[in-house]
Amino acid sequence: MRYFARFTPGRVAIFGFMVLLSGCHTAPVTDKSPVLATVNGERITERDYQDYLRARDLQEPALPRNAQSKQIVLNELINRVILAQAALKAHLNREPAVHVALKEDRENILARAMLKRYLGRHPISPEALRILYRKEVLKAPHEEYRARHILVATKAEALAILRDLHHGARFSVLAHRDSLDVPSGDQGGELGWFSASDVLPSFYRALAHLRVGEISPQPIKTRFGWHIIQLQAERTYTPPPFSQVERQLYRSAEQKRVDDMMAAMRKKARIRLALTP
Repeated sequence: MRYFARFTPGRVAIFGFMVLLSGCHTAPVTDKSPVLATVNGERITERDYQDYLRARDLQEPALPRNAQSKQIVLNELINRVILAQAALKAHLNREPAVHVALKEDRENILARAMLKRYLGRHPISPEALRILYRKEVLKAPHEEYRARHILVATKAEALAILRDLHHGARFSVLAHRDSLDVPSGDQGGELGWFSASDVLPSFYRALAHLRVGEISPQPIKTRFGWHIIQLQAERTYTPPPFSQVERQLYRSAEQKRVDDMMAAMRKKARIRLALTP
């Protein structure tokens, strides 16, 4: 668990969708690629084949690109169509679990298509990235910190840990025993090197008031819980060149565009929450 405040992927859940519904096109009439096979009148096109192959390569070792492999993959596609047709004939699409899964897949595909169209119509210019670079990278504090922490759920637990530390308990032992941040706890609370712009503001403010080797005198509250922090080292670093962070900046700017779009759309939507007691 890290406490990064910037460049965090996946803030909009849509970006987390990894659904690959191969061969499913919302407008099949636009698919003018060659027909490779028909199954009970249903076409399997070259586009269907390529979509399925891309999804297959993500899940299984890639096959060599030759005629024999193409026949293997095409047979898999034919089998899939036969099974899907049989499922529809048996009305399996009406079963609750299948109905829900189909609804989710449809929404995922439409949501992804909407995001793709929006980002295509609102491209991020090179100048916008340069402005973001100057704002987020060049003007950010140029210090890096190495620290360790112990994360607990309540302030009372954090105060108890502070008392144990003041009575000679080893930080690494308490981190391993008590920290909710299991990955760093297993390393004695170690978080490694990070810059001030990478962490949440309250976390940084606590570090900024510590000398190397000192432990925060009071627990630090973040949305993750209560932290006991020890500053281990600090150093000055040179900001990376634009070319090195351009891709990261692009993703950040793209995510900001999506966040703004979602905020505007949610504002216009009629949303009713069915709250349960």
